[in-house]
Amino acid sequence: MVAKRTNVTRHSHPNAGDTTGAHGCHTTTSTSYYATFQVESGDRMELSVTGTEYGLLAEGDRGKLTFQGTRYLGFEREGMS
Repeated sequence: MVAKRTNVTRHSHPNAGDTTGAHGCHTTTSTSYYATFQVESGDRMELSVTGTEYGLLAEGDRGKLTFQGTRYLGFEREGMS
């Protein structure tokens, strides 16, 4: 695993029934998590991961990456059973 990044998106919406925003707005925030892996061929691929997986991964981790196309399925560190 060579790199991690997040993407935070914020959207402001007028309160219900108020299309102008004169009565205030509410904001929604979403965070997307990504990890970049370097595979044996030397190619790098960035995959979307869950927040939990993101927290468990560390730059420099080595192990077995499982994926299907561009879909992350799992990562098992070397030396773990």
